[in-house]
Amino acid sequence: MKYQSILPEMFVIVTEGYLLNPDHPKGSSKAKFMKEVLGYSQSDSKLFHKNVVDSLIGKNPTKSETTPFGTKHTFNTKLIGKDGKSVSANVVVVIQKDNGRITHKIVTVYPDKKGN
Repeated sequence: MKYQSILPEMFVIVTEGYLLNPDHPKGSSKAKFMKEVLGYSQSDSKLFHKNVVDSLIGKNPTKSETTPFGTKHTFNTKLIGKDGKSVSANVVVVIQKDNGRITHKIVTVYPDKKGN
């Protein structure tokens, strides 16, 4: 099954408040990576969102599991930086019901240690 859709409104809050927030207690190291390696800051959340979503379309997850929060898919993909360079990364998406509808929530993005 190839991945086809993500709801952007579920992602912006995670992006600005977590993945691109250099002051977040748990997300600051990810924000540092996004800024130093890919060139994204909090003000780039819409472009970052677009590039993450684009990297997932048509891809199969490399790992899937059922959790109490929904089905969690991990994708190994290439993320495009603001300067056009790409880096291998993992994107974790949880598919869950939210207010009676199915949502696709990107919960984290982190560099791939294997460098594939």
